[in-house]
Amino acid sequence: MSWLWLKNLAGCKLTDDEMRDIKHPYVELYTHVMGKSIQAFGMIGTVVLGPAVAMMNANTRNLVGVRSSAFKFGKYGVMLGIVAGPLMTYARLKSSGANDDAVYDRSYRLRNNRGQLRVDRGSIVGAVGGFALALPLATCPVTGALFGMSAGIISMAIYNNAILKNEEKPKKKDK
Repeated sequence: MSWLWLKNLAGCKLTDDEMRDIKHPYVELYTHVMGKSIQAFGMIGTVVLGPAVAMMNANTRNLVGVRSSAFKFGKYGVMLGIVAGPLMTYARLKSSGANDDAVYDRSYRLRNNRGQLRVDRGSIVGAVGGFALALPLATCPVTGALFGMSAGIISMAIYNNAILKNEEKPKKKDK
């Protein structure tokens, strides 16, 4: 990774030359896919599977049971994402016969994908915020981070797909 990658993730404006300065494209690609798999599996576990499993059992069909199950499945989802992300990247690169130029091109396009960067920032800010909010509430900080990460992803997805899409539509001219 490089300082420029981190600056881009943080939302700093980079010149085109700085965007093209990708010293380790494989590391950037593997990191991106691992981050996405952590987000996906963690959110699915926290928001979908955990609550669904809790609701199937009469003993856990309450707020405490749903929260506990959501945390458990979210935590396992994150662990699965850490392992699955690099494996999926390796398998995809191997099966497609991707060369160094293809990996560089993909890394460059990822650096320029503003919507994707917003979701990544929302995920990170949500996780850090959830972690920090859990501390004074005497709740497990990891639980706060999981729920915060999910909230950040969902809010940025809504922002990208609802708010920005409406702003990008051309306005009709009155005749």
